[in-house]
Amino acid sequence: MKKSIIILLFSVLSGALMAQAPMNPKDIMKKSRDQSKLSGLESKTTLEINDGKGNQRLRVTTMVSKIFPDGTEKRAILFLSPADVKGTGILIWDNEGKEDNMWIYMPALRKSRKIVSSEKSKNFMGSEFSNADLTVGNTDDFTYELIGAETVDKESCWKIKIKPVNSQIATENGISEKTTWISQKDFMPRKTLFLDPEGNPWKEMSYSGIKLMDAKTGKYFISEMVIRNLKNGRFSKMNMTDMVYNPSVKDDYFTLSYIEKQ
Repeated sequence: MKKSIIILLFSVLSGALMAQAPMNPKDIMKKSRDQSKLSGLESKTTLEINDGKGNQRLRVTTMVSKIFPDGTEKRAILFLSPADVKGTGILIWDNEGKEDNMWIYMPALRKSRKIVSSEKSKNFMGSEFSNADLTVGNTDDFTYELIGAETVDKESCWKIKIKPVNSQIATENGISEKTTWISQKDFMPRKTLFLDPEGNPWKEMSYSGIKLMDAKTGKYFISEMVIRNLKNGRFSKMNMTDMVYNPSVKDDYFTLSYIEKQ
């Protein structure tokens, strides 16, 4: 009897110690990415571009995304307005465990072209977002260090420092490192600070409008992102509306032929 009680106490204490053990930062990031991987989504997005001097431009798009059986998350973005970008299409394949693929269709040229790795650090459609910001990226391309815990927007967050594993990945992303704050409650990001190649604070991204999209699987999605250039005062905002969880999104939407004929 005494032996059973000792074993029971040992099991309880071991479980308590395991619960208190800090999570591996890479596992936190993997969990965070998985939280927003919806089997299917449709939405409308307004991209607001501000030059820091009171001037503003708006771009309106539709977006569809879907998770495929091999784990690839595919997204198609179509520009509805203004007239100078209407018909432009973006196709993104976030491949599982390998480099992502990204294409752009320009209606004026009537052809698509692949966005190569050296272009990932460039601004997306004149905004402060980069092409790399639109992709999930390969987890193994970075190292992760848990450097503390802080409160952001009343949320207790893990503070994680993320560094490219080599100079090529750093150049492709246009950064030397970044720090991100991940909520300890829902594993969704609340803020990211980017350092430029020289190690200076460059941009800050904030995330809000976090919505539970699928209660059955506990999947969330971010409906608003704001990125600020800390050097020149410019900022851009992505605001998603009309968000619909739809696992039955057609596979045909995620092909070059589809974005080229819209």
